[in-house]
Amino acid sequence: MDHSEELQQAGYRLLHQLHDDIQHFSAEELSREAIVRRGREISSKESAPAIQEHLATLAELIEAYLAGRASEDALEYYLLRQFHIELNTIEGLLTQLARLSSGTGETENQLPESADPAAYPKVSVIITTYNRKDFLHQAIQSILRQDYPHKEVTVIDDCSSDGTDEMMHTNFGGDPRVIFMQNETNSGPGNNRRKAFAAHGDGEYILFLDDDDYLIDSSYLSRAVNFHLTHPEVSFVAANVFLEYSKSRKLTISSLQLASITGKKDYFMNFEQKGYPKPASTLTTVFKREALMSMDILNMNMVNDASIYLRALLIGDAGFIDCLAGVYRIHGNNITFHLSQSFLIENLEEKRLIRNMAIERYGYNKQEMNEWFNHNVYDTISYYLMNSAKSHTDFKFMYNWASSHSPKAYSQLKRQFRTKLMKKQLLRVSFVRSLLNR
Repeated sequence: MDHSEELQQAGYRLLHQLHDDIQHFSAEELSREAIVRRGREISSKESAPAIQEHLATLAELIEAYLAGRASEDALEYYLLRQFHIELNTIEGLLTQLARLSSGTGETENQLPESADPAAYPKVSVIITTYNRKDFLHQAIQSILRQDYPHKEVTVIDDCSSDGTDEMMHTNFGGDPRVIFMQNETNSGPGNNRRKAFAAHGDGEYILFLDDDDYLIDSSYLSRAVNFHLTHPEVSFVAANVFLEYSKSRKLTISSLQLASITGKKDYFMNFEQKGYPKPASTLTTVFKREALMSMDILNMNMVNDASIYLRALLIGDAGFIDCLAGVYRIHGNNITFHLSQSFLIENLEEKRLIRNMAIERYGYNKQEMNEWFNHNVYDTISYYLMNSAKSHTDFKFMYNWASSHSPKAYSQLKRQFRTKLMKKQLLRVSFVRSLLNR
């Protein structure tokens, strides 16, 4: 029996046991809390650690479904993808769970009641792609399957050589909701986002989607637009995701655990620190176009996710829908440590521009913003020196930049990495290298 078959059988055991237990609960015993507790107990009894981990995630998902934090789409996706279990094989349990589910608990629907798609605010989805035609196909389909009626997808291809153009023409060439752009030279995802946005990002709301990520909750765009209409003070709204580890084929739940509305200054000043996580890429994040224009997106040098979020937080608050909306792929089990100097410097230069915008345009305190910038410089460069720096030259290059633009961060870096730099200097001497390599 292979692992996938073992996993499927373990999944069925948990679901069937849960079904039987619910049928034998008395009226007083039957509650969401009792079902969640029982699901955890069943998963904890699995002897194989790897399978137990998957069952624990299944129990967590069932809890989210009962609390209205996961849709039937999300439950169906996880069961099929992780366990090869189809919903029609557990109809009895699903009926019981649906009866006990608390629903989404969202505010009153603010969307138009019209059969005409044009009556709804337009959502423009921008997908950058390069040599990932199979992933791209899935990403586009995940948008087209959304129940929101007024949406348009723009795909910008950065000179792919894997037949992306043929796939697009064959599968989406006749669909007026899909626009295909092709670059003549490779220019990178940041430039492509800006280019596609300038050409076709005319919707009231914008979603930037990477070609290897996709949505799974078919009602998510409707919920996101409704959130914007209900809370006009927000610049963007985001949600939770599954993390899909491509190598191990494991799915885990990633929850932002943010308040429904997080104030723009608090989130901006503490971005990516404890209690203020960055959403996974921008795959669930629906931005207000007006906010993107106000924060000068067309003149950004680096249109990456962190920069877009920070600039948007200068304009408005952040919204959060506590639901599982999409899947963020991680190719391999670890985030890459191989960051280039040019990428990091471009990133830091963008942070410097954002600091200046915050002070000059939005009245942020200069001293506070300098501390904010020093913190970002220190975090970024120390990460690089710890994980990616290979030589004495790498250290000197980053030190020189920090010395010129953030003397305080430079002093901290020099103190922390003095020993490591000395080792790099010793390794420059061929004699020492030869001794160490014996």
